[in-house]
Amino acid sequence: MDTDDDVDVVFSELCADVKIDGRFLTVEIYKTTINPSWYLEVINEFGTTTLYDEPFLADGLAWQQFEKTVKEEGLAAFFTKVEKRKLFH
Repeated sequence: MDTDDDVDVVFSELCADVKIDGRFLTVEIYKTTINPSWYLEVINEFGTTTLYDEPFLADGLAWQQFEKTVKEEGLAAFFTKVEKRKLFH
């Protein structure tokens, strides 16, 4: 029996579509039913995904990391070099 068939993805209530400085990001925070760790994924308006390597103990910690990244690195952290040239220059 393949146990992968029994795995469901659980999305946090903190998932959100965010608009910052006219740019759109989708913030997804999720875990599986077999793993209690939460994952943070940010998708920009071009469909490019930033998936954080390290899981979080709680969904709130994942959201705090998103906010910290925006504060410290700005929106550019979620865009490729080509996308940055299109948007910020």
